[in-house]
Amino acid sequence: MTKRTITIVWLSGVGVMIVGGILFLFSALAMASHIGAATNNFQAGVRYVPDSPFWGLLSLVLLGGIVVIGGLVTQFVAWVGAVINTHHLVDKTWFNVMLWVGVGAIVLNLFSGLGTLIGLGLMIVYLIGGPDGMPVEPMMLTSTPVEPPRTLAPTG
Repeated sequence: MTKRTITIVWLSGVGVMIVGGILFLFSALAMASHIGAATNNFQAGVRYVPDSPFWGLLSLVLLGGIVVIGGLVTQFVAWVGAVINTHHLVDKTWFNVMLWVGVGAIVLNLFSGLGTLIGLGLMIVYLIGGPDGMPVEPMMLTSTPVEPPRTLAPTG
């Protein structure tokens, strides 16, 4: 992957996550408002029976969650592309930083949300200042000039 492709994929993942998060948030708020109105502001002893709007809003909440997960997968693919891209460089500093800080962010994300901020910062730093490990144009095979073979017999 070229750095341009990595940038497009990563920014697409960010956009997809934002759209999914907005869908999730507003659907969840609408569902909570609907349940509150149906139970008389959550009074004790009032039993809520799910109805059609509830199931519709629940499906939108689930769809928003699936879209957010799709955005996360897209960003992960962009990070893997960036790691592979920096592996082609002669100097392995960017490769080591991208690999180990990214792995650390993933592990830290299992325990807290701090890993998300570290991974976000890592990709932003790479996209702004990181090198592109792929050549601009693919190398063309050129033929080298070959001398005609020298014969033992004189020609002429």
